[in-house]
Amino acid sequence: MDKVVFIGSGGVAREVTSWIRDRYDIVGYSTLNVDEHASFRLPGHALPDKINPDEVGTKLAIMAIGEPAVKRKVYERLSGAGFTFISLLHPSAVVAGDVAIGEGTIICPQVNVSPNVVLGKLAYLNFCCGIGHDARIGDYVQINPGAQVAGFVSIGEGSLVGSGATIREGINVGAHAIVGSGSSVFARVREGATVMGNPAKRMRVFES
Repeated sequence: MDKVVFIGSGGVAREVTSWIRDRYDIVGYSTLNVDEHASFRLPGHALPDKINPDEVGTKLAIMAIGEPAVKRKVYERLSGAGFTFISLLHPSAVVAGDVAIGEGTIICPQVNVSPNVVLGKLAYLNFCCGIGHDARIGDYVQINPGAQVAGFVSIGEGSLVGSGATIREGINVGAHAIVGSGSSVFARVREGATVMGNPAKRMRVFES
């Protein structure tokens, strides 16, 4: 089995570990919170935040950070150090043969990805979400459980789609936007905006 190192040790790391631990030799988890490794009984070793391939014995890494902005910063640092981020596809996911999957993207259990979809690097499609035909999902995007993204939707880099949200066909979600859990999006979401509700409306009070 190939040796891999996880980047992160929280909820995302535990979710992915649960279904890949028999497929890879997990060296350990690079983390800012070493106590998580022991408390969650993760395999391998607790590793410091700053690592390189020679130290850990592999250049293969799995990105297990949910926050898009943090994920980008960590990726830039560790890819510069020589790590390659592997893409993962759960056997229960249904992914059309012509889907383009970027570096380090993770497709979790019971996900459906329709034809002619482009998934950017380090996107995370959590369990039971659906991506409609001809959609474009940007780099570092986080799509949480049960979210449904219709056909011809475009989601910009670093955005987050909350659990159970629905984005109707043809909608453009700008970069670094947040779609709240359970929201129904019927109109364009501006870059950096936070929208919530049904129909989804902009919530400036939650924007930094």
